[in-house]
Amino acid sequence: MRKRIKDEFTHLSVSRQRKYQLRMKRDRRCTECGEPAVQGSRCLKHLVKARERQRKKRGLKRRYHGTLSYRLEAAARKQRRGSSRRALPVAA
Repeated sequence: MRKRIKDEFTHLSVSRQRKYQLRMKRDRRCTECGEPAVQGSRCLKHLVKARERQRKKRGLKRRYHGTLSYRLEAAARKQRRGSSRRALPVAA
């Protein structure tokens, strides 16, 4: 059996899910999946999902490309593309 977690959130009168979220936020992890958070309280995947969910809910057609989620998504795409290229051997 696992030991009970004893921390600053143990005695709060909130649900266990909320305690989980507070612990994840304290540790700078995504409050939904536990992955490292890029900025704020969500990982990039859940940041994008939340953005698209809000666009659908509000019926928005326009995209605001200067927002945080778009900038982080572009940076991650650029980093993936750069790391997938092979380094060419340097001739001596």
